[in-house]
Amino acid sequence: MTQTLAIASDRGPVALFGTGPRLRMERRTGSVTALLDTAARGLPRRTLWVAPCGAESEHSTLGSAGHASLTRHLGYSYTPVPISERQYREYYDDVGVRMLWLALHGLWPDVAGTGAPPPDPDTFTRSYQQVNRGIAEQIVRQTRPGTPVLVQDYQLATTPRFIRALRRPHQPVGLFLHTPFSTPDELARLPRPVSGAVLDGMLAADLIGFQSPRWAANFLECCETWGYRVHRGGPGAHAAGVVESPRPPHSAGASGTTRTTTVSCYPVPSDSALLAANAQSAQVRVWERELALDPAMLHIVRVDRVDPSKNILRGLEAFEIVLERSPEFRGRVAMTACLTPSRERIPEYRVYADRIRHMAGRLNRRFPGCLGVHLGHDLPRCLAALKSYDVLLVNPVRDGMNLVSQEGPQLNTRHGTLVLSRTAGSSDLLGHHAALLHDPRDVDMTARALRDALRLSPDERRRRSSGLRAAASGGDPVRWLAQQVQDVERLACAPPPGVVSP
Repeated sequence: MTQTLAIASDRGPVALFGTGPRLRMERRTGSVTALLDTAARGLPRRTLWVAPCGAESEHSTLGSAGHASLTRHLGYSYTPVPISERQYREYYDDVGVRMLWLALHGLWPDVAGTGAPPPDPDTFTRSYQQVNRGIAEQIVRQTRPGTPVLVQDYQLATTPRFIRALRRPHQPVGLFLHTPFSTPDELARLPRPVSGAVLDGMLAADLIGFQSPRWAANFLECCETWGYRVHRGGPGAHAAGVVESPRPPHSAGASGTTRTTTVSCYPVPSDSALLAANAQSAQVRVWERELALDPAMLHIVRVDRVDPSKNILRGLEAFEIVLERSPEFRGRVAMTACLTPSRERIPEYRVYADRIRHMAGRLNRRFPGCLGVHLGHDLPRCLAALKSYDVLLVNPVRDGMNLVSQEGPQLNTRHGTLVLSRTAGSSDLLGHHAALLHDPRDVDMTARALRDALRLSPDERRRRSSGLRAAASGGDPVRWLAQQVQDVERLACAPPPGVVSP
């Protein structure tokens, strides 16, 4: 292998428990983690992965034997950066979720009225910034100045600025957001010191990647609103724009007064090869038999984390309207919801989970047997459900991409159709073949889309499912990450020429 690549993310590829000879590793299965793991193993580079870790996996001293064991197990080097449980919760829960996640997904209206006190703004400086600084320090400690660094997602949005502050002005640094991005009004709901520091931290990168041109456009509009100089378009096939930002006074190696950051789009693909392999497991076949319905029944499926952004509650309300207004579907249509618990420590999420449970109970009381809710971390069950749908409902309020909407068409065996929010990044790829929800908060619109999807003719179902499968197939995470490495190295060596003032 040649060269070194550094990846930084909020979650490492494995959770570690115990120490020394009792060290136990469990590979993480989250979509972002699995994607990065495939890419890290596939790239022809010596790769270092750095991530913070809280009390769930305390192992501040792995030792040389522990690191060697990890590297053999993973195929690349992984360095966890231990932090205290309190600091991790403030960094991840209070700032990462209750500030940044809500803003990026435009969820302020959806969590209003939960009764939860707002998070303490001081946690941004006390914990979020300290974690980002710690990740930057570990990267600088373990890399050379020419090593490309790819920082992942909003939890580490200010890491690029800390890398620069550690006398690495020319290190190739990219930042990729797997989330959408706020409009200026949504971002302005955050305390100004928080929003300003996040934008400033991001703009210390040479390259910022987004899932969709819509999220890149929102980011550029926020930069303009916050006073940065923005130029639409830019070098390279993926470029959405270039932003000029001031370098800190007396910054090491600064050759001028501004830094240019290229903003580009790299839509995340589903890992088609891994998906196909996982779908053949014995556990998936067991769940296929468990979830099987009468062949005369029509099957609506959703597979989601329990998160306000996924809009589960409005999806259930829409299904209730279908059964109320279309009596012919009663007893002929059933919904399966495979829901993964998420962020259960966070008050807004606990309230949302309670509302889902209440709504599910009401549906089954009104229309007995219409809804099966499966709660838990069970990938085989989710894959089996995706094989069996006639209609797949993916109606997030906003999503950076949404891999379920790509995975479902590749696995499905029933010529199923897709009802998809226009506000999911995947609608760029799949929108021509899906029933699009232009306003996922409109429950009546969602109900009409479900009803129309259930009434599609067999020929139309086959046509749409074929188009969806072709559009979603062939994803290669290695190629996706390699393109970003190539672009960030090029930009760091030769900053975008010929920027013209508007």
